[in-house]
Amino acid sequence: MVARVRSRRARIRGMTARDLRRVGVIEAASFGAEAWPQEAFAELLRAFRQARPTRGGLWVAADPATGEVLGYAGMEVSALRGEADLINIAVAEEHRRRGIGRMLMAWIIRRCRRLGVEMLWLRVRASNRSARDFYRVLGFTERGTFAGYYRDPDEPAILMGMDLA
Repeated sequence: MVARVRSRRARIRGMTARDLRRVGVIEAASFGAEAWPQEAFAELLRAFRQARPTRGGLWVAADPATGEVLGYAGMEVSALRGEADLINIAVAEEHRRRGIGRMLMAWIIRRCRRLGVEMLWLRVRASNRSARDFYRVLGFTERGTFAGYYRDPDEPAILMGMDLA
């Protein structure tokens, strides 16, 4: 089943191999030296497609008129099935603050609930106040720190969680 979310701003659909080049550009612009290589996204696409039951997914928000990828997000369900991790989310700089990130997060949260996930986790740079505020507005709370998680520069990640049950 291919589920899609549409709005005038964007349409959410499953990421495909054709999206990887644009996703790589957004990833590099968003995360610099710590950006995932395109191969990592390609490997996750293969792994998620083959997993039974589903272990997660990658989605893009695309412009409904042009098909341009505006942002993307992914989540992975724990082998224990009750938890999931937001593994990546980014929106192209020129499309930020237009609701695309919120739309992607709403998609992930709905998907987790459909899968029976009770807790959604994420990690965010301690210094990234705007992202932390964004996640807090969505309902995430800070649950701890992960020292040395980021390396360029070296700083902890803030662990944030959202109860979905």
